[in-house]
Amino acid sequence: MTTNSLKGEPLELRWRSAWCEHQARSIPALFQSQAETLGDSTLYWVKRDGVYQPVSWQTVKRDVETLAAALLARGVQPGERVAILSENCYEWVVADMAILHCGAASVTLHFPLTSSQIEEQLRDSEACAIFVSNATQAQKIEPIRANLPFLKHFFSFQPVSGWTPIGALQREGEVLLRDKPTLVRETAEATGWDTLATLIYTSGTTGESKGVMLSHGNLLANMYACIQVFPPPGRDYVMLNFLPLSHIYAHTCDYLVAIGLGVQMAFAESFDTLAQNLQEVRPHALNGVPRFYEKVRERVVGVIQSKPFLRLLGNYAYKKGMRRAFGGRLIWAVSGGAALDPQVAEFYWENGIQLFQGYGLTETSPVLTSNTPKHNKIGTVGIPFPGVEIKIADDGEILARGPNIMKGYWRKPEATAQAIDPDGWFHTGDVGEIVDGRYLRITDRKKDIFVLAGGKNIAPVALETALIRNPYIEQAVVYGDKKKFVSALIVPDFVQLEAWAEKQGIAYPSRQELIQHPKVVEWMTAQVEDAMHPFAAYEKVKRFILLPEPFTFEAGDVTVTLKIRRARILERYRAQLDSLYDTERV
Repeated sequence: MTTNSLKGEPLELRWRSAWCEHQARSIPALFQSQAETLGDSTLYWVKRDGVYQPVSWQTVKRDVETLAAALLARGVQPGERVAILSENCYEWVVADMAILHCGAASVTLHFPLTSSQIEEQLRDSEACAIFVSNATQAQKIEPIRANLPFLKHFFSFQPVSGWTPIGALQREGEVLLRDKPTLVRETAEATGWDTLATLIYTSGTTGESKGVMLSHGNLLANMYACIQVFPPPGRDYVMLNFLPLSHIYAHTCDYLVAIGLGVQMAFAESFDTLAQNLQEVRPHALNGVPRFYEKVRERVVGVIQSKPFLRLLGNYAYKKGMRRAFGGRLIWAVSGGAALDPQVAEFYWENGIQLFQGYGLTETSPVLTSNTPKHNKIGTVGIPFPGVEIKIADDGEILARGPNIMKGYWRKPEATAQAIDPDGWFHTGDVGEIVDGRYLRITDRKKDIFVLAGGKNIAPVALETALIRNPYIEQAVVYGDKKKFVSALIVPDFVQLEAWAEKQGIAYPSRQELIQHPKVVEWMTAQVEDAMHPFAAYEKVKRFILLPEPFTFEAGDVTVTLKIRRARILERYRAQLDSLYDTERV
């Protein structure tokens, strides 16, 4: 039996855990209910003075309420927007929760953004105040202050000259609450299910900046669905957060789920310290993106393959190595934000790590579907979350409907009408199919599919996934719309390639000269041909350009979840790619 639609289980808006029972109408209401119940229990683990230290619910509640009181006293009004420009840290979640307690909405800016990108989002949102983490982030604001007359308040987590530190604000709030202890709660109680909670700007892979409006109800619905599908095994359950809280994936699946479940969340210091932090925290659960899981696998395999005595241990060595890489207590991990190579997922399952792939967008708060402990099929993105409906349109596009679908794009009614049809179906822009009558499989991005000169359709994601599966290829972008054959931009994995070059005795003063070396070109050609083996002749990459530097977020080449911004990249390299078609040789 075939079907073109799926429907998740009913969404349980009343969630009963071992610690409390609640039906929250807003995020502050949920937070207050949990704080009253859990009291001195640990909510967060924060690295201070070289050691992870616990922070209790009561401490967080005090920090949130004193900050919210100060913001109200400074003039922040319900319905206004307040921006946060910071790396992940304890102060980030306190600021965000305080903003929500004021009835305002947070504008969560990605911390690597440039001044011009920040200016665009601050101007569009008309944020009245901004929090920054440190002097580095504050320096991005100084040149654009004069262009943003509505931005009146400047706050910082660390001391910054000319900025009000968060500690001083909280001391102000503490004094205010002595005279009016119910000030914050009275304001928060006016916040409801449909109130705007956050604006998250997403340019996705197209480069067009749009502010996604997510209500308290949108976020809570997805949070309730998450904890309905992935319940915790016990009170000492610890999650490790390292994905940016400014992005919807970590915002809901780490931050809000921890609050909703009453479990503990630890903050990684940075991506560079993640391996160390995994050993220190020893998490039970983890949310990550595909490239992170691929890198861990590559590191473990590399260590075992380099030591003959470990190779002799076979599967046992891999299982022990994978468990140790994550601290030894990991129960399950979730991959989202981009396509997960099925071979990577299979490797994790074969070696004792339950790795579930999910799917969603910023506009959907974010999770639409996920593989779960009860229902898992590698190579798919799982089944619909509770409360979510999925439908495949006649052209193959995935449509979704549910309480987690955004309110719309900020001040872009036409874009909203294009994204959400009159029946409430959100058009994801992704193409997919339903497998075994239950699971959703993503086949490509609708606008990324291109047609060769001979009329054959090419789905680039499958080709790119096959290419980066090769250990010598880090990133790949394929090209060929209206061309005679498929070509590609390829960024080598320079750790692997440089090690190979050293064994071959190849001398190179720079990476540019390395990738131009005839032996390297010949070797990489063999890697591409091997990766293309499973595909039809017309699909295979026939020619390619090696690049000396990776695609980065800072350069605008990838999104915060490491998805390739294809149009931007192809436009930059179009002349070089077109030169590959100057001759008839293929």
